[in-house]
Amino acid sequence: MLSVFRQSFGRFRIASRISSSQHQAFRAEYTQGRATRMTRTLVPEIRSEFPCVDGTPTHVLKCGDFPADPDQGKKMLYLIIPGNPGVVGYYDKFMRELYRAHGGHIPVWGVAHAGHVILPDDVRKGNSDASKGTFSLQDQINHKISFIKNHVPADTQLILIGHSIGCYIILEILRRCPEVNVLKGIQLLPTVEHMKETPNGSRMLPFVLYFRWLACFVAFMLSFLPEVMKLWLLKLYFLGKKLDPGAVEASLNLFDPSVTNNSLFMASQEIIQVREPDLHCISQHLDRLIFYYGVNDGWAPVSFYQRMKNTFPQGDVHLCERGIQHAFVLEQSAEMAGMVAEWIEQATAAEGGRTLQTG
Repeated sequence: MLSVFRQSFGRFRIASRISSSQHQAFRAEYTQGRATRMTRTLVPEIRSEFPCVDGTPTHVLKCGDFPADPDQGKKMLYLIIPGNPGVVGYYDKFMRELYRAHGGHIPVWGVAHAGHVILPDDVRKGNSDASKGTFSLQDQINHKISFIKNHVPADTQLILIGHSIGCYIILEILRRCPEVNVLKGIQLLPTVEHMKETPNGSRMLPFVLYFRWLACFVAFMLSFLPEVMKLWLLKLYFLGKKLDPGAVEASLNLFDPSVTNNSLFMASQEIIQVREPDLHCISQHLDRLIFYYGVNDGWAPVSFYQRMKNTFPQGDVHLCERGIQHAFVLEQSAEMAGMVAEWIEQATAAEGGRTLQTG
């Protein structure tokens, strides 16, 4: 995210000279390309909702519904807890692919982090008294616990999917809420230990501690650009990447100074607070956890995988063999969704549950 702002400064003077006809041409190109991509992903439809969670309007994406026929088996639900930035729109394609992989039998929800999404005007006006402050890592953990307790049906068997810091939040949910019915806690590219010692953590900490104001200032200045200019800057930044649908639109949230401030403040807390892994919690819930580490992950080096594997040799701990990147939601959502669906199919079969349609 920080590199978006760095590149934006370098490109801004060039962008200011683009003619209005070029603006229209790019908008047409982007809209046509997005429409073509979205045509392939509109089924199943994803619903966008903004319920209040602890007084904070929260972006929630929902793909699919619970089966109307109770005889179809247990009421199961995938719930995605994102990384940082916690813009749930990044998981659009991942959610669709996961829903398809089970033949529409398991709905998929994703809940954004508080303060990480620009609220629509009607939501903002209808919640004028809602908190607009900065949310800490602990606030985000409490936020997810509140969402599960107050917005997820009590008779639901949850499959929690965490990505990056979302994995740490899942461990906290398991530790604090033993009453929550969790079938599996899937840890994708987990940042659950020693973040300050990682290559990315050690490099980013000085910036998020002392120069967060600069990123917020840049976001404030760029927020005045028309949307087509923001899209153009994002197109430059993602040049050469085959982005999953929704990734560019999700990235527009990063031009908002409040979103930037919340994301970087949370990042500073992650790097400082995520230290020793909660081995007791992991041991207590080991049969419900699946860890998936990357080979070239600057937030969770291979040494972390080796340590987790050595500590819990009987655990379900995997090292990626497919070259999946930490930010898999940009280009590799389908591949990751396929793996997750396989794990859950195997888990439900092993527990004697109904077989879920995959493929």
